[in-house]
Amino acid sequence: MILKQVSVFLESRKGKLAPVIRHLGERGINLRALMLAETDRFGILRFIPDDAEAALAAVHELGNTARISEVIGIEVDDRPGGLADILAIFDDSEVSVQYLYAELASGGGQALLVLKLDPIERAQELLAAAGLPQS
Repeated sequence: MILKQVSVFLESRKGKLAPVIRHLGERGINLRALMLAETDRFGILRFIPDDAEAALAAVHELGNTARISEVIGIEVDDRPGGLADILAIFDDSEVSVQYLYAELASGGGQALLVLKLDPIERAQELLAAAGLPQS
């Protein structure tokens, strides 16, 4: 399924992450999955909120640069080899995995993988051909 992801650019300095997370919570925005990548000078906080537009507005209120992008969410069996089975769908294709991360909490033996795939349209076709539901 296509998910709306918010990416927030943060300075790589102590005290920059917590205020953003706190502000989202104060605005009633729930996060389903998140990741933080950093370099020496900046970091990128990526997350799947329950309301992407409200989350974008909230981080903009703090003066942060942010954007919404589309990623693919795939529910997979939470077991050894589950990720490998998904990645095998893209073997011998032109689809590249730019990055991926997983949900914060799982339940019912399923895990949500969040993947940034390029080209996304071809990735959706391959996933549908493999029998994975798309919305």
